[in-house]
Amino acid sequence: MVEYLVVGAGPAGLQMGRFLHQAGRDYVILEAGAEPAGFFRSFPRHRVLSTDDNSLFEGVPFARYSKRTFPGADDLVRYLEEFARPLNIRYNTPVTDVSRYGARHVILATGKKPYVPGIPGVGEAETYASASTDPTEYAGKRVLIIGRGHSAFETADNIATTARLTHTVGRAVQWIAKRGNEFVAMIDGTGELRYDKVIVCAGFRRDTSLDVPYAHVVTGDSIKAIRHAVRALHRTLEAEHHGVPWPHRKLRNRPDSLAATVASRAGQIPEGLADVVVPQGQHALLYDEMPTTERNGFVVTSTQITHYRKNELIAVERRLHRKPLERFFSQQLAVPCIA
Repeated sequence: MVEYLVVGAGPAGLQMGRFLHQAGRDYVILEAGAEPAGFFRSFPRHRVLSTDDNSLFEGVPFARYSKRTFPGADDLVRYLEEFARPLNIRYNTPVTDVSRYGARHVILATGKKPYVPGIPGVGEAETYASASTDPTEYAGKRVLIIGRGHSAFETADNIATTARLTHTVGRAVQWIAKRGNEFVAMIDGTGELRYDKVIVCAGFRRDTSLDVPYAHVVTGDSIKAIRHAVRALHRTLEAEHHGVPWPHRKLRNRPDSLAATVASRAGQIPEGLADVVVPQGQHALLYDEMPTTERNGFVVTSTQITHYRKNELIAVERRLHRKPLERFFSQQLAVPCIA
């Protein structure tokens, strides 16, 4: 019996564990593997990350481990091992049914698995997880790579100097067939093309095997997205179950002041979250990076600002620059522009 059960000791589970640990909550992280960061011990296959923004909140900066623009995956593993050290984690503990633990709150941070699309004949192909990373294995061969994301281009770059030819395609592949030592593929109805190897690099999908209606799910396409999503969930749990107010700051409730703040913040708001500005007399309260639900006040995402009054949509502005925003706030607050 525990208050918070976190499943998975990857970046999302570790970030949630750090927040719960610092808040003094009763929690445990269950991890199927013997160590944290299991995903990054295998992926990316060529051991180079696609971004240098890999720090989690409330820990030492990742830059202490690597200052390269595209750091090594093993550097991230070392970073997450250090981050995990003070946390309450039970390793070698696979979870098949979250209900048996009797937790008041369940948080699923189980990460992602390689995705294989439902293309006829795709079972004959190799996958990103199984294909060799030795470029000499592809010397003089014709290779079809299915996918248009990081894993596909990472694989294509690795074999480009040795392969006879490399085709990287997305959803245009209609079917694949193995004929003798060759693969035959129909791509976008242009006719049958022949290859020596086919590798499926279609990205990853979240593991949904443990999903239950009452569980909270934390995920993201990058560590930056993960850390912000986890912080938003933790703040929500603290407010709903422990009476801890959502962090906020005061702004002057004037069109010029609100426009300047929103214009500077809009480019920093992660996808799926929103800043919420609530006017209160001479001041306005800014609640940063909340879940994007309809609220009273101004809801600011990276692409637009919407004005709600008692959950009714009043107005939308998509030009997130100071002058258009100042005119927008002037109209919505019924006060003249300062400029």
